[in-house]
Amino acid sequence: MAYQRPWLAFLLLMPALLRAAETSPEPEQARRLVANGRLDEAERLVRAAIRGNDAPALKTSLGDILFRHGDFAGAADAYRSAATLDPNCARAWWGLGRIELAQFQRRSARELISKAFSLDPRDPDIILSYLDFTVDAGSRITLLRNALLLTRNSDRGRAEEILGQLDLERGMQGLQVAKLVSPYQAYTLRLGSFLPAGPKSYGVLLSVSINQRKPLRLLLDSGARGITLGSRAARQLGLRPIAKSRIGGLGTSGPVQAEVTLAEAVAVGELRLQNCVVEVTAEALTGGADGIIGMNLFEAFEIRLDARNHVLQLKPFADRMPVMAGPVWADHNRPSIPEDARGALAYGFRHFLLVRTRANGKEGLFLVDTGSSVTSVAHEIAPPMVLDGAGRALHGAGGEVGDAYRISPIRLEVAGRTLIDSDPVSMSLTEISHREGVTISGILGYAALSRAPLTINYRDGLVDLGTAH
Repeated sequence: MAYQRPWLAFLLLMPALLRAAETSPEPEQARRLVANGRLDEAERLVRAAIRGNDAPALKTSLGDILFRHGDFAGAADAYRSAATLDPNCARAWWGLGRIELAQFQRRSARELISKAFSLDPRDPDIILSYLDFTVDAGSRITLLRNALLLTRNSDRGRAEEILGQLDLERGMQGLQVAKLVSPYQAYTLRLGSFLPAGPKSYGVLLSVSINQRKPLRLLLDSGARGITLGSRAARQLGLRPIAKSRIGGLGTSGPVQAEVTLAEAVAVGELRLQNCVVEVTAEALTGGADGIIGMNLFEAFEIRLDARNHVLQLKPFADRMPVMAGPVWADHNRPSIPEDARGALAYGFRHFLLVRTRANGKEGLFLVDTGSSVTSVAHEIAPPMVLDGAGRALHGAGGEVGDAYRISPIRLEVAGRTLIDSDPVSMSLTEISHREGVTISGILGYAALSRAPLTINYRDGLVDLGTAH
């Protein structure tokens, strides 16, 4: 009978073949290579394996690698292929959800990641993505507990991060974070110049009052989240300690230890926020300022930074006030954007906004970072001419940035806009790329972003660099 109906035998064997493919060594080998930054080698390994074994696990591995490369279209094809081969492949649906989330298709992302979670509620990656769309405080704590149990013996660093997040959830006791308590209306906020070393401005400062105390001068940073203060500036502010955390950033010293605290009230001009998280470090991360304020704190508004005229404008969205009880815009898909619309489509990774940028004839994802004084490009795409072989002294959240060199002026092209930066640097961006899970090829710093008004729309993932030349 089996020889008369070979197709039937094949169908009966298919589940076993799929299970055997799941245990093939290539996906695990590829994960180790990716963890060590060897993306190209991992991709060659997986593609070679796929030629002899077109299995869902290999397809999802390929999708993960292409995602890290920033090839989201290729990654989506690989994930869809895996889901077609095995509709119960949770990581295929999770991968598709991550792509939607990065492209500000949040409603679609929620549906895909929920499907992945229903198929495999024991995958830590899927659990933590599902957490982004979970509002109930008790459910969030349960999810974090599960993720902690699943990672504590296999990934100690990640387990520590999850434990810090769990402590934060417990400390917040279901409070609504950064709740807007002043009217949802337009605000115009005055800015000061950030002058850490002489008369040249390296950024802009906001005057921020915490718990009705004397205003602090905080660096406005689109590459940061929330509020970060040094311990000296945080004294006498009446902050309530909640948990411990680590702040990642550029630098050779690694993540900075911080204490997570809660501020009952934050005022920026006429704008009022309630229950804001403030991270406090032993030493200030930025000389010449009391701390840092992330631009994402204003994500309920369209944000326009006019650095030359020292003005920050916050414009409410006309259609509705965002649902602040859960993740902001958690049920919103980015609308279709006309091809002739101003601005670049951004990709979102946590609080980061990345835009496709062409530099030195090569294209990559660049971080929009008003808190960085200079524009940086990864060594892999930097022009060959080095102007300062001895390196340049730069500092990030992780301390002094090693292996940074001044390079010749560079031409950057972003969504039809041209930026010329006369004093860029080349540096290694491997560590930040690994931490964020996607290759970051450069950083658009304040020097480039301040030449024309910069508009950021966190709801739809749009960045307009104005008409800088």
